[in-house]
Formats: sequence, structure tokens, C-alpha cells
Amino acid sequence: MEIEQCGSTCKPPPAQRDLLPNRRLNRTIKFEHEGHQYLATAGFYPDCIKLGEIFLHTPGMMGTPLQENADTAAILTSLLLQYGVDPEVIRHSITGPIAIALGALMEDAP
Repeated sequence: MEIEQCGSTCKPPPAQRDLLPNRRLNRTIKFEHEGHQYLATAGFYPDCIKLGEIFLHTPGMMGTPLQENADTAAILTSLLLQYGVDPEVIRHSITGPIAIALGALMEDAP
């Protein structure tokens, strides 16, 4: 059995990131998960429908592992959104506060 070597021609084309404008519509929601309060702020593209970023805060928990995990989840989710992954696909694939925030923001889109 021969293994084919993959050269530079086997690289997929680079993904395109759809950056948000500096000024954009945003919405903030409050919710609770596992006894912790969260604030989720979502930024939208100019069409005011397409979700482009999300920030997740745990009030009063700045600098804690809980906030660090919330920040990481929000950054990764924002990158997925900006690279064109549908928010429902993300929400369906994960659990926890970021999934709750996405679900609530998608239900109540501007």
C-alpha cells in the first residue's frame, strides 16, 4: 500500500473572516446558569439580524476561573460566527452558559 504525499497543492483555500463594523447594534440579556448570574452582550452585523459576536460576563466574578471560561467560550463563539458558522449549529454543539445565551439571543433577534 502506497501513501500519497500531500504537497502545497493540497491546502484548502484560506477561510474568510467577516469582520464587524466599528459601530454596530448590540443587545444585552441577563440569565442564570448553575447558580451564577450572567450578562451576555451580542453584536450584530449591519443587517441587524446576523449575529457576529458575543461577550459573556459574570458580574462580580472578574478574574475568576468562571469569568476566564466565559471569556474563552465567548471569544471562540465569536470567531466561529465571524467565519460563517451558523449560530444554531454552535448552540446545538455545546452546552453551558454560552449555549443558553445563543439560544436566547436567536429567539429574540432584533
